Amino acid sequence: MVNSKLKLISLAVIGCMSLSANALASNSDLSSHIPSSIVTPNHVESKYLGELNYVDGAPSLEASTKASDFVDTADAVRVFLSGIPVASIQGLLQGHESIGMKPNQTIGISEGMLNANSIWLTANTTTPYVTSEIDVKNGPVVLEVGTPILGLVDNAAFQFTSRVGVTHPEDQGKGGKYFFYHSSYQGELPDGYIHVKTDGYQHWLLVRIVTTPNSVEQDVQKLKETMKLYPYGKSNNTEFINITDVKYNTVHAMNEEFYDEINTLIQYEPSEIFDPEWLSLAQRLGIEKGKAFKPDARMARILEEAAKIATAEARSFYFHPDESVKTYDDRHWFTPLINGHEFKDASGVINADDRAMFHFMATGITPDMVTKSVGKGSDYLLATRDIDENLLDGSKHYTVTLPANVPVTKFWSFMVYDNQTRSMLATDQVSAGLDGLNKNVVKNKDGSITVHFAPEAPEGHEGNWVQTVDGKGYNVIFRVYGPKQEWFDKSWKPSDFVEVK
Repeated sequence: MVNSKLKLISLAVIGCMSLSANALASNSDLSSHIPSSIVTPNHVESKYLGELNYVDGAPSLEASTKASDFVDTADAVRVFLSGIPVASIQGLLQGHESIGMKPNQTIGISEGMLNANSIWLTANTTTPYVTSEIDVKNGPVVLEVGTPILGLVDNAAFQFTSRVGVTHPEDQGKGGKYFFYHSSYQGELPDGYIHVKTDGYQHWLLVRIVTTPNSVEQDVQKLKETMKLYPYGKSNNTEFINITDVKYNTVHAMNEEFYDEINTLIQYEPSEIFDPEWLSLAQRLGIEKGKAFKPDARMARILEEAAKIATAEARSFYFHPDESVKTYDDRHWFTPLINGHEFKDASGVINADDRAMFHFMATGITPDMVTKSVGKGSDYLLATRDIDENLLDGSKHYTVTLPANVPVTKFWSFMVYDNQTRSMLATDQVSAGLDGLNKNVVKNKDGSITVHFAPEAPEGHEGNWVQTVDGKGYNVIFRVYGPKQEWFDKSWKPSDFVEVK
């Protein structure tokens, strides 16, 4: 009996050994068929996170924390860069409300032109600006126009909503009553109005008066006598304020306060106007419609760090533009509108970098900015560097040469902007630029025009001088109004900035 038991035990042990050997062989065989690309080693070195440790594919708590912080920071950077248009609108609306402007009532006019006192992205001193806020959350709003204007209406996502004035097919400079209403509005659409349907609530109205230097005052007065803004069905109580020389800010934050700015509009506006994926990323950061945004200590640190990274990236788009936005093969002039006002390429894909660049440095989005109709609309070139790829330096003397016969039906204009604020550079010259309407501009013998950029006026070239500031970096926008065919086919083009040594 004992021998029999020993025999059975021996057979069992042999059997187990055989099974174990088969299992090991099987595991070894299976391991040889697992691609190394899907296996994570127990120890990994990351360029950004340092050492990451795993136990057979399961990350340690330290590795998990590092990864979570990094991904949340990356999400916050993307929310920042893609949210620049939203924050920019909030900056504009909040800035104007800070000086007493009321939605659907107050209209601001730079009767004496804007200047560096008002912090506005890429404003200019050529014609008066007219601005207001249209909010249809509580019902339709009426805008009455009685004089020729050129304008736009953008929603809180900084998306184009409507033309206003001469480029609107139902206005064309004749004027009329615009009826702005939200898509949820169930009432009747009144006859005799220009109907503008929108999915958003708050909108920024920006208008330029169609005028000439000799009739600015009269045209401003005519506009004030005829333009009205009021809620539909309510009495007109439009008021005007002069925003010339008013010290106030309309530019969004570039630090962690940025996230509070986008939260304000996410809370107020219908979610439909925002990109849903962008909203999902914002939600990961604690920014969610209907909920208070109260970042804890960890998230506060992440948002602070993300704002630093996103700021570096946004400023890099502008001050280190890549070849894809260059206007000419042999010049450094560029434009973020290379693919139009929606920033879409031929396949319909949005270039988020171009969009972030544009809204970082400019305001107002409309098809009229990229209309390729000869003799109509306007076009823009940007410069941040000279012919040698050096950043423009306010202490140096540069020249830009415009070949003879600038191809415009109206005029050309140079404006200089502070690199920090992207608003007009504060100088004693006040105008912060020079345009073709200036009677003091002198042409060269061959008909070309040499424009000088320097802290002091070069002797003999005072009429062609744009003042810069020693110790300040700056950037430049060259605008053409009513560009001709030579502009579009690039047979005419301005020179780069050339340093005078």
